[in-house]
Amino acid sequence: MNTPELKQLKMAWLAAKEAGDTQEQSRLLREYPSQQDELINFIAAYNATADDEDADPTSGELLPISQRAYQTALQRVFEAQAAFTSLTELRKNRNLSKTEASRGLRLSVDVWNKFENGAIELFSLTQRQMGYLAQYFQVTIDQFSQALNGSQPTFTLNRRQTSEAARQSQQGPQKQTLQEAIDRSTMTKEDKQFWLE
Repeated sequence: MNTPELKQLKMAWLAAKEAGDTQEQSRLLREYPSQQDELINFIAAYNATADDEDADPTSGELLPISQRAYQTALQRVFEAQAAFTSLTELRKNRNLSKTEASRGLRLSVDVWNKFENGAIELFSLTQRQMGYLAQYFQVTIDQFSQALNGSQPTFTLNRRQTSEAARQSQQGPQKQTLQEAIDRSTMTKEDKQFWLE
């Protein structure tokens, strides 16, 4: 998300870059930790698309913090894109249990299970909710949306079921909006307000 504060940071970084002020560039990275990931991605994109030799990260000497920022941004851009296809894979890639993920997101485990099982309708999520979910997993909103769309239930067969009951259970979970899932959940009143405000 390109907020006014982030735009100002990008402009300040570009001004410092053009002035050759590496100390100011480093200061901007250190002093704005909440915007650091976005600024790192911007710096990597700038370096990757720059025409002049000075902007090429392989041609000149970079500060260690700039080298780490550059490597981190490249890893995020190129490795994270194909690393997961569902929310379950995304959660496991972050080494989180369902309980840890739901606690970190201020959701109950039953609501998070609905996300992983593909029962939450993507259209029911607001931009703020999508942003929060994506930020928690350190992915873009588009990557989170694709993982949600790729999340499907795993089917288990119960040999004691009748064939009619087995066909009905294989249709998958009943889709619902996030609000419906939260309303029916065991979440605290404060957490429900956080998600539904």
